[in-house]
Amino acid sequence: MRPTIEINEANFETEVLKSSQPVLVEFATGWSLPSMMLDGALDEIAAEFVDRMKVARVKLDSSPNLGLWYGIRCLPTMLYFVDGEERVGIFGTTSKETILSQLKTVINSPRMTKNAPPTAQVEAAAEKSETEVVSITDSHAESTFSQG
Repeated sequence: MRPTIEINEANFETEVLKSSQPVLVEFATGWSLPSMMLDGALDEIAAEFVDRMKVARVKLDSSPNLGLWYGIRCLPTMLYFVDGEERVGIFGTTSKETILSQLKTVINSPRMTKNAPPTAQVEAAAEKSETEVVSITDSHAESTFSQG
């Protein structure tokens, strides 16, 4: 199991923007309850998708410029990067199932599945979502409600 990796201003470009794998980055503080509530979910995602994506954390207390650069206004915020470009944004405390539901289309895209088969868990997670999540794809915001 590969744990989540710590990202800071010094390694962001190398670990995220120039990564050969897609990267799910959580922007949070290490001390806030909403941020801490995501720790287990992100660790599980990192373990399940070890060959398909990196999962990383940015502690904004020590890397505030990254928060300013990406306009982080809600904690925690997760941004999903593919080939150095932001593809999906997930805002606020949410569940593992909701995170995977929001990532479903990009995780199952041809670029992601080239070296690994689609994961049934991602499909199942999409049906379990009960949280409102705002996602940003290609610079367009949309709000979606799922009821399970």
